[in-house]
Amino acid sequence: MRQTEFEQIARSTRAKAVATALAYSVGKEEAEDVAQEVMLKLWTLHGEIGNREDMEKLAVCMARNKAIDIHRRHSLQSIDDRSDFLDNKTPPPDMDMEMEESRAWLLKRIAGLPPTEYQILRLRQVERKTNEEIARLLGMEKTSVATLLSRARNKILKDFQQRMGI
Repeated sequence: MRQTEFEQIARSTRAKAVATALAYSVGKEEAEDVAQEVMLKLWTLHGEIGNREDMEKLAVCMARNKAIDIHRRHSLQSIDDRSDFLDNKTPPPDMDMEMEESRAWLLKRIAGLPPTEYQILRLRQVERKTNEEIARLLGMEKTSVATLLSRARNKILKDFQQRMGI
């Protein structure tokens, strides 16, 4: 087959290759890739192809084989390779419920602290203020802040240990 003959039938042959690839449940972009590969291969073989019918049959056969290869590659993807199955970061429902109950218990316990201890604990743990900054804000000595902070933490720790049976 001469170059001019190849160019004349290339468009219809490419369309048949795309249609064949699409028939094997290959996506539109992959079907276009298959057709492109088929046409390149046909171009390298155009000197050996006898006529239009042979070229179209060969194109359909090559497109079918390439589409099956793509389908097999997608089908053989193991579960280990699929990170969406393995990277499920949500905890199990029972653990989630325990964490929520613990959180509610802790918030209730912190809210039950005396107002000064609550305020100091909040400034230190939530707002990340230093003892000096807390002392300046509340108008007290730095050592008093450290003492009240320690007292608040110890109360919560003792309650937690009782709750956990430690």
